[in-house]
Amino acid sequence: MRLLLSALALSAVFATAASAQDTGWAARDFDLWRQQQLANQRAVALENQLNALEARQQTEARLRELEAQRATIRLHPDDARPTPNPAASLLPSNIDAWMAASNARVRAAAENRR
Repeated sequence: MRLLLSALALSAVFATAASAQDTGWAARDFDLWRQQQLANQRAVALENQLNALEARQQTEARLRELEAQRATIRLHPDDARPTPNPAASLLPSNIDAWMAASNARVRAAAENRR
């Protein structure tokens, strides 16, 4: 009987030691997982900052380009006069008569189908 009780006591001691070891591994695994999650969060935050800086740099570069274009497109007061449109001289003075004649030509062409 004593032998049975001592065997049970020893098995209980070994079982608690084994469960303590398992808990230690679980805690270390959790700590490793937590560290990996923090590292991933830091990487995402750094990437977001980098993207924001690149976007700001591109915006500033485009603004500088626009400023440079604005500086080169300045007109002198003499250049502000409108230039005559050569196509405007081709239009007839009486638009209504011109449109009526055009419509008549289109109708005549539509009637002469082969």
